[in-house]
Amino acid sequence: MTIIFIILSITALTGAISAIFLKNLIYAVYSLLLLFVAIAGIFLMLMAEFLAVVQILVYLGAIGILVLFGVMMTRNISGASSERILSRGWFFGLVISVLMLFGVLIPGLAFSELSSSPAVETITPSVKEIGIQLMHLNTPALWLTAVLLTAALIGAVVVAVPRNYSSKLFLTYKLENKNKSSK
Repeated sequence: MTIIFIILSITALTGAISAIFLKNLIYAVYSLLLLFVAIAGIFLMLMAEFLAVVQILVYLGAIGILVLFGVMMTRNISGASSERILSRGWFFGLVISVLMLFGVLIPGLAFSELSSSPAVETITPSVKEIGIQLMHLNTPALWLTAVLLTAALIGAVVVAVPRNYSSKLFLTYKLENKNKSSK
């Protein structure tokens, strides 16, 4: 089991690092999908089959294909531009991240009472309970997520399509139908 965990962890880290540093966007999305598969494998090792299936269906199936569709609509996917991988402010971002880690997260964990109180009294994990929690208490969050993903997809289409593309397509379609009806 340890060897499988190490293989899945290395695969997840490789996918995450490759997704960040690859210049070709298509390969970066494939690396992200590799990360999602490795995380699903880790969920399977933890005996969380439901989470593994959700990981595959939601992240690999829906989010991965959505990102791949959005990347396909961009103009420069090869990464041939002269842009740098690291932005100009990467050092300041690193400093702020380290300060947040040592200034907020570590003191918050050190002074919390997490270890003194039990996490859960009784655990009754079931797919039915997860479904009830998702569909009753979190329904507005699910709706909001669906609306945001739809808006992001529509925005990607609007940004990717040239301004005069729709008028050319409509005129070509209209002229073809006019020629067919006149014959």
